[in-house]
Amino acid sequence: MVNLIELSEENWMDFAGLSVDENQKHYLASNIGILARGYVYRYSRANVIGIVFDGTPIGLAMVRDMDDEPACYELQQFMIDRNFQGKGYGFEALKLILARLKDEQKYDCVEVCVKMEDAQAIHVYEKAGFVDTGYIDDDVPDSYNLVYRFEGDDKLEDVGIRIINVEEPTEKQLISRTILEALPDWFGIPESREQYIKESVSQPFFVAYDSEKPIGFLCLKETGKETVELCVMGVLKDYHRKGVGRKLFEQAKENALQSGYSFMQVKTVQMGRYEDYDATNRFYLSLGFKEFEVFPTLWDEWNPCQIYVMTL
Repeated sequence: MVNLIELSEENWMDFAGLSVDENQKHYLASNIGILARGYVYRYSRANVIGIVFDGTPIGLAMVRDMDDEPACYELQQFMIDRNFQGKGYGFEALKLILARLKDEQKYDCVEVCVKMEDAQAIHVYEKAGFVDTGYIDDDVPDSYNLVYRFEGDDKLEDVGIRIINVEEPTEKQLISRTILEALPDWFGIPESREQYIKESVSQPFFVAYDSEKPIGFLCLKETGKETVELCVMGVLKDYHRKGVGRKLFEQAKENALQSGYSFMQVKTVQMGRYEDYDATNRFYLSLGFKEFEVFPTLWDEWNPCQIYVMTL
């Protein structure tokens, strides 16, 4: 039977000597490297996990927290020794890791970066329920970014968070102003912020509430007969990485579908310019948006506009 165990002073050497086949070694770190990464990423709550079959060490995995949006667990390393491959042990170990993370559920998903040519690993991840996010990291352009989402996530409901479609104009303005002014890193230009607040009055407007407190909102704007734009979204910083933005988007997407739209678009600053906006880009990609076009000077030369689109 496959099980997961914690590494200790007594057993870590038993795992350090495990290895994959020669043709797999360029896909991941050595086991000593995996152990070292567990130390290097200790402030990200890195956890190196031993994989055993009937008590015999057969593999290693390393999971850490990723707090940048879209926040998630990162399965950064996962290996099964060459002598134990092809027996289904990797799939069983992966299911155990996912079950453990779901029980904790600090985040609502797990991401893994896997080489495009590593067909064997991709098969195992897809069998377990991972899907391609569509995001390609410029630092590793030869790799897919896969994500596994926990089903039946009721964490938001447990803390009293709900999504409401608000229609009253004065309430829209008050909520949008309160939240946007609390997010100067994204909405620090007064003229642009005021324009968002002004336009929100006439737009479909979705609000996330924690009990009676508005903690986030999202507006939609028609840009064509078949297309709607996610024109502005903001979530208070204390509620980042709790799935609030995703819940807002799901409600807005359902509304757009019911209204008969075929496409949704969103604009943001191109990836690679600012750390905060890089996190925003990754969040949109995780929702299923695809890169469409970049307009280098639509806003100004320091903020090239990236347009993402999706089919509804």
